[in-house]
This record gives sequence, structure tokens and C-alpha cells, in this order.
Amino acid sequence: MKCKYCQSQNIIKYGTHNEVQRYYCKDCKRKFVADSLPRMRTPSKVVASAVGMYYGGMSLDAIQRQVTQDTGKHYSEVAIYKWITRFTKQAIAKTKDFKPEVGDVWIADETGIDVHTRKRDIWFWDIIDAKTRYLLASHISISRTTEDAQELIKQAIIKAGKVPKVIITDKLRSYIDGIKFTSDQIEHIQSKPFVTENSTNKIERFHGTFKDRIKVVRAFKNMTTARLLTDGWLIHYNFFKEHEALNNTPPVHAMGLNVSIRDWNDIVSPQKQIVATKQVVPESTGSFFRPLTIEQTNRQQLRLKVRQAVQKHAVKKRLKRQQVKQRQIQRQQRKTQPTLSIVRLK
Repeated sequence: MKCKYCQSQNIIKYGTHNEVQRYYCKDCKRKFVADSLPRMRTPSKVVASAVGMYYGGMSLDAIQRQVTQDTGKHYSEVAIYKWITRFTKQAIAKTKDFKPEVGDVWIADETGIDVHTRKRDIWFWDIIDAKTRYLLASHISISRTTEDAQELIKQAIIKAGKVPKVIITDKLRSYIDGIKFTSDQIEHIQSKPFVTENSTNKIERFHGTFKDRIKVVRAFKNMTTARLLTDGWLIHYNFFKEHEALNNTPPVHAMGLNVSIRDWNDIVSPQKQIVATKQVVPESTGSFFRPLTIEQTNRQQLRLKVRQAVQKHAVKKRLKRQQVKQRQIQRQQRKTQPTLSIVRLK
């Protein structure tokens, strides 16, 4: 056994706490528990199991009960939520440089998700590879414009290191200009679910799986939380979730790459690092994208001005409603206040 802080083997036993053996390092003068991360007393396997259960579809309350049943110890929902956010960020950092090997046919779609701080849904855009089911890119926006579709496709091209031959989408008009403005090498096919060829069934099935996850979360608290937990769930989908169509293997392992991580325990463990034996060297991304003409640039600038004007008008209306409501409250308060009447004595 080695010290988890300095990796020294000069350690001794240092009693127990709650029936858990503790150790003392004579070199760095620190105490620690075996199979736990630095500055954490909880074993890494318990943390990894909780994170996996969360992205597998369990609520925080259900995870708390299950962990208590398995370990005999009580962990609060706040502690479990902190584990999830901490190791989600760590998973994103470990997998950000991974280069997948994907096919030439991609499928793109969008769906609405609920955020507590917004009255209306925000839009979750994604694009997957039809061959491996690998989720190439995701984009969260408050609208469904051409620029949003263009941003999604650019992220996917940079991630894959290649331009697809075909992109299949639904009938949303934003995809038409979004694909055309991004690259002239892509064939755009507009389709719909439940057709024989060029169907969007695969990504619709993905959205069904994603919305099952949303049902447990109920609603994201804010946009930052939405982006973080969505990115974490997408890592779970690509690296850990088994697919029947891929012989019960995750999309990453179906590519034939030797990736060292198999579950969340490999993310939580500090000794494990992601390694892909087949490195995909991306070409210069500048050659992927068609340069915008003056007409297209003016069109995008006009759309941006219109969007800003609409948002400004909405803010003014909101402030006006608040002022009217405040005046009504003040009038009601004046009516309810008791008045002093002067009685004249004769």
C-alpha cells in the first residue's frame, strides 16, 4: 500500500474510525483511509457507484437509500450531489481530447428541456453518428435559429476531425442554411421518424433515453447546471451505456479502440487515465467550413439585431408589468390602512 498523498510506502496503521482502518504516512505526516481519494473519507467505489446510479436514472433520494443500505452509513443528498458535480467535471476533463472513429452519415435533431429559472424550455441540440451511435456534439440554446444549427455542426466536425458526406435531419428550416453555410461538401437529407430509409429513428430513440433521465431530475436549476449535467450524461452515454444494436457495448468500445475506462470507477480512481491506441489526427478545421459571403454575413447580423430588439422589448414589458403590479399593491395597502377620525365634543 502507498500513501495517497505522496505515494510513499513508509506507512503504518493508525487505529480505526467508525470501524474503518486508518493509516499514517511517516514522510508527509498525513493520515488517510485506504481506497479513498485525497481529502475524502468515502471509498472511491462508493462514490463511483453513486455517480453511475445517478446517470443511470436514479434520483438523489433513491441513491441515498441504496448507498445507506450497501454501506451501513448515512450520506446526505447534498454530499452525493457534490460527488456528482465534482467527478462530472473530472470526466469532462479526462475525455475532452478523445478522438472517435465515426462513419460518414450523421443524424441531427433537437428537443426541449425544462429549466427552473426560465418560463420557457431551452433547446438541446445533438448530432450522432449513424454507424457507431456515438454522440459527437451537443449544444444548448434558448432558440432554434440557423446559427444554433451551424454551431452544432461545427462542433461535431471539429470533434470527429472530418466532414461527413450526409447529414440527416427533420424538417426544421434552420438546418437548411445551417448546413449550407457550414460546408458545401455535405449532402443534406430531410427525413422523419418511422420511414424505411434515412430515418431519424436512432436519434429520436436517443432523445427518449435522455428524457427518461430528465424525468428523474425533474428540471435543471439553471443553465450552468443544465450544461454540466448534460455533458456528464453524454459521457455516460458514449463511454459506459451499453447498446443492444452494438452487441451490448458502449459506442466507444464498438469502434475497436483500446480505451482504459469502462465505468465511473475508472473516472473516480486517480490512477486511471483515458488512453486511445488509435489516434485520429484532425485535418485543418479551416478547410472544413465554407467562408461566409457578404450577403450571408449581413443576413446573420440582421437576425442578431432582430433578436436583440425582441429581447430588449421583452425586458421593457417585464419591467412595466412589475411596476403596474407594485402600484396595485400600494393602492391596496392604502385602502386597508385604518384612518383616524376626529370626534368633536359638544
